[in-house]
Amino acid sequence: MDCQTALEILDCVRPDSDDLDLPEMADARAHLESCDACQETFASMQSFDRAVVDVVQDVDVPSRLRSALPGYSRRRRAIQAAVSVACALMVGVAVWLQSPTQFTEAELLAKLPINLSANAKFDTSFEFALPGPWVANRQVKIAPEILGIDMDDDPGHDAAVAVFRYTRSRNAPVAGILAAIPANRIAPLPSAVSFALADSQYITKDGRRPVAAVWRERDTVYVCLVLGSAADLEQIQRNLSTAAA
Repeated sequence: MDCQTALEILDCVRPDSDDLDLPEMADARAHLESCDACQETFASMQSFDRAVVDVVQDVDVPSRLRSALPGYSRRRRAIQAAVSVACALMVGVAVWLQSPTQFTEAELLAKLPINLSANAKFDTSFEFALPGPWVANRQVKIAPEILGIDMDDDPGHDAAVAVFRYTRSRNAPVAGILAAIPANRIAPLPSAVSFALADSQYITKDGRRPVAAVWRERDTVYVCLVLGSAADLEQIQRNLSTAAA
């Protein structure tokens, strides 16, 4: 009997069992006793099987794999398949645990504060840029320090916020905030792809009724929250849209 045939038969031997003493194992056993290379390979096979049993002993094996076990010539393939299932489950759980918390648009608006006096400087936990028209427009004055907001109690800021003031020619300035959050944190994404196309929506916050607009640009979702009326917000939208054009 050659080494390959012997090892194929010995593959059916369960670790720490008396399978090797069975009559049908006689020829393979005789070859094993006379072949140092097969003895080393067989020892590795048995060691592998013991390790696998330790890992998957508490894993439920699917019925299609369980049905393969009585035909013990397929035992190793069944065990490896079970290990693959268990590993896939563990990888899936790990990916789920590492995935950032997502918020709906309504949850995002609810979590954005209008009083930022207690907020710390943004910790640069993600990259973003203020939209170009906001930076270039002379009627918009943005505070030099970007603040951070924690919305899920996990380490790091989830959103960056800039306080701004919009100067109107005949009326008092309008105050507001411009918030940015990575697009992968919002589901579903807002339909508007520019500030000019975003709808106005009133929300209730700290006893006040600010008006908000939500839109997305590339990998970022932006929120403009104005402490004024829908007409004030629409004026800012028109102004910035005209400046951008």
